[in-house]
Parts: sequence; C-alpha cells; structure tokens
Amino acid sequence: MENILQYMPYVWTLSLILCVLMEAATAALTTIWFMPAGFLCLVLSLFSVPVPIQVIVYVVVAGLTLVVAKAILKRRCRDVPRTPTNADRLIGETAVVTAAIDNLAAKGEVTVKGQIWTARSEDGEAIGSGERVTVKKIEGVKLIVSKQ
Repeated sequence: MENILQYMPYVWTLSLILCVLMEAATAALTTIWFMPAGFLCLVLSLFSVPVPIQVIVYVVVAGLTLVVAKAILKRRCRDVPRTPTNADRLIGETAVVTAAIDNLAAKGEVTVKGQIWTARSEDGEAIGSGERVTVKKIEGVKLIVSKQ
C-alpha cells in the first residue's frame, strides 16, 4: 500500500489534466464536476491520506458538486425569461378560418400571418369559414383558437 500511496499525487494530477483537456474539447460541462474532487484528493495525497479514503472523498465530492451545481443552475434558469419561438409568437394573434373548424370531425384550418395552420376550437364549438378567431395556444402542429 505504501508503494501506491507515493504515486497518488501523479494519479490525481493526471486526472485533473484529463478533466481540463476534456472540458476544453467539449465546452459542455462534462467533466467540470470532477475537478474540485480531483484537486481535493491531490491535496490529500500530498499529506499521505490512505488511498481508500482518497477514493471515497473523490466520489463523494464529485457527487456533491454535481448535485449542488445542478440545483443552483436550475434555480437560475427558472428566473430567465423564456424566449418565444416563431410559433409561440402567434399566440394572441387574429386568424381567419379558411376551412370550417369542427373538432368532432377533426377538421379546420386557419391563416395567420400568411401561414396556413390546422386549427381546433378551444371550447369545441364549430366555427365557420371566413370568421375571425384568436389564437389561444399551440398543441403540436395545431392552433387552438376561439371566436373573437
């Protein structure tokens, strides 16, 4: 065991270098979670802490780093306003029914901002061709609309 202990600083240093290289190559936060654990274990190895304890510390610290960072990022991302997509920008717009909307027959079509969309009535009511409607939401590839 004494033999392995003398090489552990090199093992942890190599681990850190590999993590840095992989992180630089991917830039996707894939190995950053292991860096604090590797650094802490490098310090422990310099003080001749037994190898099993170093490995346990590595696993625990890497796991905690991942869990804590995920919680922090999740909280921060929740506060970021959602950027609407092109389709989301249709919500609230006025559309013209080009093919009568009948939810029971699964038929209906509207034109909004020059685009033709399949449409369904929000309340299930049939809407005749030529009527103006308001886009309430989008479900899949269908606009959910209501009479104005």
